[in-house]
Amino acid sequence: MRHPTDHPLPRQSDDCPSRATDDTAWRHSATRRGWMVGFALQVLGVPLGLAAGVVVFFVVLPTPVWLRWLLLVVHLAAAIYGVFFQQVPRIKRSFRLRRILRTYPWQVFEKGLPYSFGRRHSVHGEGPRFKVPDPDDPKTSVTVRLDVNRRTRWWTERMSSKAGDEAKAEIRTLWFVGDPRFRGILAVPGKRGPQRMLELPAEGSRYLAGASPEALIRAGKAGVRLPELAIPVRESGRTAVVPAPAPPPGPAWEFPATRRAMRLRLFRGAALLAVSPVPFGWLLSLGPWHASSAKGLVLVLAITVFPALKRFRTSLAVHRKMRSRATPWRTMDVEIRHRGRALVLVTGNEALRTQFALRRPPAGRAQVWYVGDIYGEGVVSLRGDGGVMPVRCTEHGRPTAKPKVARNEASPRTRRWGPIGR
Repeated sequence: MRHPTDHPLPRQSDDCPSRATDDTAWRHSATRRGWMVGFALQVLGVPLGLAAGVVVFFVVLPTPVWLRWLLLVVHLAAAIYGVFFQQVPRIKRSFRLRRILRTYPWQVFEKGLPYSFGRRHSVHGEGPRFKVPDPDDPKTSVTVRLDVNRRTRWWTERMSSKAGDEAKAEIRTLWFVGDPRFRGILAVPGKRGPQRMLELPAEGSRYLAGASPEALIRAGKAGVRLPELAIPVRESGRTAVVPAPAPPPGPAWEFPATRRAMRLRLFRGAALLAVSPVPFGWLLSLGPWHASSAKGLVLVLAITVFPALKRFRTSLAVHRKMRSRATPWRTMDVEIRHRGRALVLVTGNEALRTQFALRRPPAGRAQVWYVGDIYGEGVVSLRGDGGVMPVRCTEHGRPTAKPKVARNEASPRTRRWGPIGR
């Protein structure tokens, strides 16, 4: 087995992946070419489907009216199913493969990987599976099970006991990229690089406890959704830990900057709530609406008014809590992580998530002000100036259970109302 920790060769062909320690699979030109070809084929499926719809429209023109409408409805349903339930998931899968290729290096197994092919509906529920070495402990292996579907048909036909020697020889040399505990890609070598790239199912929740911090960080970069507390807190090279200024003494509501920021947030929420019903009112004024067409009005109401109402209620609840409770600001060391347009503040034992943030500070270690319930809802000031941003605890570490003390035979068992047997 060739592993990326081996010393790099002085000369390498374009069809063989690099074995340097810092080279990812995406640097392999044949890998990039194979991914681009597969992605282009998935994207071209949408315009080709639309072109087929135009052809069908002109073909069914000479037919009777009832047959024409029937064929058009059937073709429209097939087009919607093909685009949204077939092509879109495949395009998303291509981007998942690219993230894995940009994070991990190739591993080439010249003698193949141990595999077994069980029946799909066997008593033990075992299907086709490979055994891939554990990156943290190469002496042990991780079992990766394959889903039996159309994408894995080529692999299961060669893993079956009924397959011939020529078919089994096609999976004798395998390429693997990723981490078998979380997410990976299996491929076979071809004339122009890797072929038959297969995304292996993710089973990360089973291996969180035994994974190293480096493996968890890499899995997060590859797009694996892990609990925030499972990802180790680490120093960021882009930003240094800058201590925040000391918070003012006394209740947080008495700080002028906090009152001003809270009132401004309430004003923005009220303004957004007042403007959000405008699209709904405009659609309502177009004309009489029937029960069958009221779904559009409900959809517009759910998209515009409900989010604005939820945001305003959150700001109002935080405003009342800060005024009623005389809780002071306190400093807290956190690690800021970006999750879309939201922020996640990890304190080591809790993960606090913010709402939609327009101005996001850089990711890394920071010191912030916090007031509120650490296991519920609270307010954070990212810049240490009294500005408020509501947060809520999404994950928190559970206290470890106390070990059970062995029962002493000399101590008598007792009930709540007295000793037993008396």
